[in-house]
This record gives sequence, structure tokens and C-alpha cells, in this order.
Amino acid sequence: MICPGCGLENRPGAQFCHHCGAALPATQPLASVAVTRPLPPVVESPAPVTSTLQRRSGNTKPLDSFPAAFAALPCGALLNQGRYEVLEVQQQSAQQNIYLVHDSRLVRICPNCHRVSAGKEELFCGDCGAALASVPEIQLQLRVIENVDPTAYHSVGQLLTLGLQHPALALPRQVFSETPYGTAARGYLVLDASTPPLASTLSIPQDPTRVLAWGVTLAQGLDYLHQHHITFSNLSLTSIAVKDQSASWTGWQTAHSVPAEQPEAARRAFSKDIQSLASILTYLISGQQRQTGANIPENAQAILTQANQAPGSVSAVALATGLEQALQGSAAPKEFAVQVGYRTNVGMERALNEDSLSALTLVQSLGSMGAPLGIYVVADGMGGHDAGELASQLTVQTVIRKSVEQLLPALAGAGPLLEGKIELRTAMTEANRLVYEQRKAAGTDMGCTCVAALFSGHKAILGNVGDSRAYLLTATGIQQQTVDHSLVARLVATGQITREEAEQHPQKNVIYRVVGDKPQIEVDLYETQLGIGDAILLCSDGLSGMVPDKEIWQIWRTSTSPQEACDRLVEAANSAGGLDNISVIVIQLTH
Repeated sequence: MICPGCGLENRPGAQFCHHCGAALPATQPLASVAVTRPLPPVVESPAPVTSTLQRRSGNTKPLDSFPAAFAALPCGALLNQGRYEVLEVQQQSAQQNIYLVHDSRLVRICPNCHRVSAGKEELFCGDCGAALASVPEIQLQLRVIENVDPTAYHSVGQLLTLGLQHPALALPRQVFSETPYGTAARGYLVLDASTPPLASTLSIPQDPTRVLAWGVTLAQGLDYLHQHHITFSNLSLTSIAVKDQSASWTGWQTAHSVPAEQPEAARRAFSKDIQSLASILTYLISGQQRQTGANIPENAQAILTQANQAPGSVSAVALATGLEQALQGSAAPKEFAVQVGYRTNVGMERALNEDSLSALTLVQSLGSMGAPLGIYVVADGMGGHDAGELASQLTVQTVIRKSVEQLLPALAGAGPLLEGKIELRTAMTEANRLVYEQRKAAGTDMGCTCVAALFSGHKAILGNVGDSRAYLLTATGIQQQTVDHSLVARLVATGQITREEAEQHPQKNVIYRVVGDKPQIEVDLYETQLGIGDAILLCSDGLSGMVPDKEIWQIWRTSTSPQEACDRLVEAANSAGGLDNISVIVIQLTH
């Protein structure tokens, strides 16, 4: 894609020029779908390439003799002409080895959308247009699967050359073949160091609402693949990766192209894909593959049964539409309410509480329909007396005020129904502007982190800046919904460290996005569907930094009310040391 501003070439699918930051024309191949892979995949020729292994010490010499059989490479071995260094052998077998490797190429992680961009040559993010010049360059750790067959990933490499880009496609980073020693070539598949769990690892049955949401995304991904004449030879639970509310297709070894001049073969293959997806979704909800189970919502049974039992009668886009309609219907109980608990505490070590919180619930019942509206905010101030506390107070007050301005017309029927994301972004952006102006006028370094939830019926729109968090609490567990804008969160996201290591990292308090730091702020937004009994927990890092997630969930599950849960959570944080101010809000849906 050639930039009309500076004339430089950009990767396919880019929305902004990586050199000058100019918006690129929307009419370009494959650009109508959001980019899922951070970097354009690099596909090496499947022809074997001979290389000599060496250590990083600089003493280049052939390795000691290796057995002729397929053996794992030693730590320090170099792959892909020296780009990757083997750090650890994670798995060995007669056909396949798996390595943790170090990528020698420097990259930058976009602070806004978290896309991984190349080094110095990319000054702006190709997905969101954020400036990257000041973002530090890092080196990634990746996972490499080595196969005894050098052509094992050849079909995957062919798919990568198409430049496929869709939120439902978890594509590998690179495919190549090489002869690391001896005369036998091997095939290599490069993946992210940490990948979401496969659907095959899940307990059965799963929450129907969550499975329907996965199904919408997966069906949309199938439709995109079918438009590009791509099908799977065999779909199963191991073909799907899941994480919280999202799902994506993986297992690309079974994917292949169907020639456009063979429409009948394509129709049969595509119908099999759709039937397999419907069968998988039915199984995840009910434990049965073909028969509709008691757990399947009524409005989802028809489309799943049709796709299962009448192959070819339902397209991928029709399946996605049907599941989305079912999701909207099943996730909206006719009568429900919210219970809210909240508490803030100075902690055990601080003399001043710089946290602020606010909780506002507006309830409207029209006939048999009850649809609570509410706005809930937690802000963690920084900058000391008359700075951090002022920043957090101004932030929660502004978010509440600005949100109410948009809630009241909807309640009175004088305005459109809330979309949620636009309203919450507007409110948090306005808070940032006011804090920034106060900071400049006072000549201080005041600022704060902020997490907010805007409830509209069964839907919660979440927004965050900094490392204050939002969690989804359900009967089966706790899931962090927001992503911290911190150095260690970046390292976890790119597989450099584990979440357990992040908790003890010496730089875990380094935050790169704060309310009031700059005249404009990017707010990360998330949408979550709640069922009866589910809850959203908002908190400052005085809680999340002191009490493990599992303990937070256990306290909530064993409390008789959201307020009791908040009281006990603050007590737990103080018992663990109470090193910071502690603030928490729990919003729970009830009958």
C-alpha cells in the first residue's frame, strides 16, 4: 500500500502510514477487516537452507557430532540464518520438538493497541496511528515448533503469503525450513511465546452466553476465510483458541485453499466447516454434538440445529447473524436489578488516601422490563497532597457528571439508546482534559489512574487508563477484563515474563499512561455481557497488588452481599501489608 502523503510503501491492511502517520485509503485489498497479527508474516522459501549452529560467545565452530535420528537442538543454537537463538527445549518427540527462542530483531509495542511493530523504521502504528518514536525497542521471546518433515508447514506458509487479517484468525508469525546440522532438513513454525488455551482444555458444559459470543466471532472468521477460498480439512476443539470473551481459529496445518474454478468442491468444504462449528458450539454448551441440549438457549437452537442437520442450508455469515441475535436475546433477562458495594481505605503505610470512587445507579422499570443504568468509577491519584487526591477527585466527579448528561436523555426517552463506548470515552477524555489543565495551572505533577464501568442493562462497558483494573466475577472464576498500561503488562503480553513473575518484578509500578499527563489521552474500552449472579469488580492497585486474583474471587463467592465482599477485600489487602491506598466497587446483577 503506497502512502499518498510521503509515497512510501506500507504493509497490506495498514490503516496509517508507518513513516508519516497519514491515514491510508480504505479501498485496499483485505483492509476492511481489523489486523490480527502484529507483524506482516514472513514466509521463507520451503527449499532447505543449510546453516551452521553457533553460540553467542562468537566462537563459531561446528557442533559436536549428533546422532542421525531427529534430536532436539542445544541451547544457543541459531535458526533462520541466525535470527532466532534457542533458549530452552520445551518438548521433544520423535516427530516434533518445541523451543523457546530469542528473536534478535528489535520491535516496538504500540502503547495504544498493543500491536507489535518493527523497529526504527516504523514511526507510527499501522493500525491506530499512534506515535512510536518515543516507545523503547525490545526483543521478543517466541515459540518455535520444529518438525522432522521439512514440508510439514508448507501449506501454512502458502496461506501466510495471502496476507490474511481478521480478529478471528490466530495466525503464526513465520514458516521456514532449514538444515540445522547433517543433511536432513527440518520444518519450522514460529508462534507467540504464550498462546490462549485450546477449547479442548475447557470443562463441559460452558456458559451458553460466552459460547454464543465465541460462535459469532468464529463464524465471522469462517465467512472471511470462505471469501478467500480457504477451508479446513478437519475442525475440532483443538482448532479453536479461547481467552475470556474472545475466540480464534488456530491449527492451521489442516487449512488449505480450494480453487475458485471448483465451486461444487468449495460448497461442500464450506458446508462441512459450518456444520463442524455448529457441532462444536453445541457440544461446548450441552455436552452433546448433534442433539440440542437443555442448556442451549431456545433462540439459538434453531440456527444450530439447521447448521448441524441440514449441511449447505446455512452460510457462515447467516450462522454468525443467527448466533448474534440469539446472544442479544438470551443475555437480556426481563427483570433484574443491581446490587452495589464500595469501600476505600488509606491502607497501612500511607498517611493520605489519594484514591477516589463514585457509584451511581439509575433504575427504570417500564412494564415488565427492568433495565438498570449506572456509572461506577475508581481513580488512584498520584502526586501527593493537593495533587494526587485532587486529580482523582476531579476525575471521578467529571466522569460521573459527563456520563449523567448522556444517561438522562436515554432515561427520559428524549435521546437514543446508549451505545456505551462513545459515552464513556467522552467522559474519561473530558476528565483528562480538566486534570491536565489543573496540573499545568498548579505547576504540579498531579495525575491518576482510572477504571470505570457504564452499565446499560445486562451490558457493561469498561474503560481504563493506567493500572486500576476491572474484573469479571462469575460462578466459575475471575477474569481480568482490562489491560494494565504498565511495563510489566507489556512484558507479559509479549511472552517475556509470566503473570507470576510480573507480581514480583522490580518495575511493576512503572506506568506509561496516566490521566492528566498529556492534553489528550487514549482510553481502552471493553464490552462485557453479564448474566444473573455475575459481577464487575473495579479496584485500584492497592487491592490487586496485594491480594491474588483467586483470593479476590474466593472472598466474593463466600460473601453474602457486594458490600460485605468489599469490606472483606479491604481487610485482606491490609492484612497482606496494606502498602497502598485501597479502593473497590462491586456491581452484581441479581433477580
